[in-house]
Amino acid sequence: MERLTAIGYRKARLLLATVGLVVLAVLAAILFVRRVDGVEVGATLLFLPILLGLVFFHAKGGFAAAVVASVAYALLRQPAIDAIGFDRFAGLIASRTVAYLVFGTIGGWAMQTLQLSLDKLDIYDQIDDDTGLFNARFFVQDSDLEVARSRRYKTLFTVATVRFPTEALTGLGGRKAKAALRELGRQVGESVRTVDRVAHADEGGQHSFVAVLPETAVEGGRIFGERFADRVHEFLVERGCALDRSAVALSLITVPGDDDALQELRRRMAAIDGLEHEHPVRA
Repeated sequence: MERLTAIGYRKARLLLATVGLVVLAVLAAILFVRRVDGVEVGATLLFLPILLGLVFFHAKGGFAAAVVASVAYALLRQPAIDAIGFDRFAGLIASRTVAYLVFGTIGGWAMQTLQLSLDKLDIYDQIDDDTGLFNARFFVQDSDLEVARSRRYKTLFTVATVRFPTEALTGLGGRKAKAALRELGRQVGESVRTVDRVAHADEGGQHSFVAVLPETAVEGGRIFGERFADRVHEFLVERGCALDRSAVALSLITVPGDDDALQELRRRMAAIDGLEHEHPVRA
């Protein structure tokens, strides 16, 4: 389920359809080589449109394709029925029809259930796949709650954001870059207080690490942010990244006070993967 969530339902659906088509094609080829009745080879191939129907249109599509396949199979048997009689083929046609309908409806229902499950997981997913930290979705929700808490209890908090260009990791190669980013996320997660929450977002050109620091004023946020930026820079340099310290940018937002800047950051985070439609940013 986790891997399906990672690749997304659309890609998983295409993958399933492709694998199913290949399996059915191979099975039909084996039957043909073994000189099985040509009508039965065709009956196997009739599962193909049913598979496509249930994968792309769920139970309704699977059922409709199953009905069409049942009629098509009966038509394939029509010459033999005319020659020998319907009674000899009634059971065979009925069993094929049941097989088509069961495959189409149950398979379609399973695909619909899978989509709903993956959609639900995607909606409530709060973990970044690259670093193991929280993701942009979590930051948008969490910062909204932190603002509400700040207003209610007259407290303050600081958001420290450390950014560095994505190209800093590209020189390491694909696997090493992914491993480095994952290790960086682990170290960052272990270095903050229990009450602090750190999220990561790939903004398409730069990696952003956003830390929400409750009960932290400007000076405390500045000290944390500078240490955070230094740690990130040292980590990248140790792994062979050619990166100047000046390329690791730090920005601080303290609320109340920098409310507009926080809303702008939340809008940018919400725009990642179209989250602004799911979690509209409130002023």
